[in-house]
Amino acid sequence: MNVSCTAAGLIVKDGQVLLVKVTYGANKGHWMLPGGFVDVGETFQEAAIREVQEESGLTAKVKSLIGVRDGIRALPNGTEHGIYLVFEMEVISGALCIDGYEVAEARFIPVEEALRDPLVIDLTKEMILANLSNNNGLHQLQKSVQTNNSWTKYEVLA
Repeated sequence: MNVSCTAAGLIVKDGQVLLVKVTYGANKGHWMLPGGFVDVGETFQEAAIREVQEESGLTAKVKSLIGVRDGIRALPNGTEHGIYLVFEMEVISGALCIDGYEVAEARFIPVEEALRDPLVIDLTKEMILANLSNNNGLHQLQKSVQTNNSWTKYEVLA
C-alpha cells in the first residue's frame, strides 16, 4: 500500500477565504484550499506553509489544526492511503501571485459565496464550516462527503 501525506492551509481574511483553481487531476477546474504533498523531511505544518506560498504567493503561519481527511482508494497498481491535514493559517506577508502551472487562479472569495459555489470541492466547504463553527476539537464527520476521486474508505474529522 502506498501512503500519500498532504497538507493545506485555510486562510480567512475579512470574511473571505483564499482558494486556488487547480489545473490538473480529478479536481481540475475546481476551487480548493492551497495545499499539496508533504516532502521528505518536512512536517505537515511546513508543507502547508510551503504549499500556500507556492500556490498563492503569500507567506503564512500555522495557527491551528482544523481538520483531517483519512482515506483509502484503489489505484491501478494497488491501494493508496491518503492522509490530509488542514491548518488554519494567518497571512504574514506577500501578494497574490500564481505559478500558472499547477494553479490557474488564486483569490479571496467571500465565505458565503464559496459555500454555495458548485465549483468549490465539498471537502473544502467542510473545512470552511469546521473553521466557522470553532468547535474546540476535531470530530468524526457523520455525513458523506462528495468527492471527485474514487475512495474505498473515506473519513473526515472536522
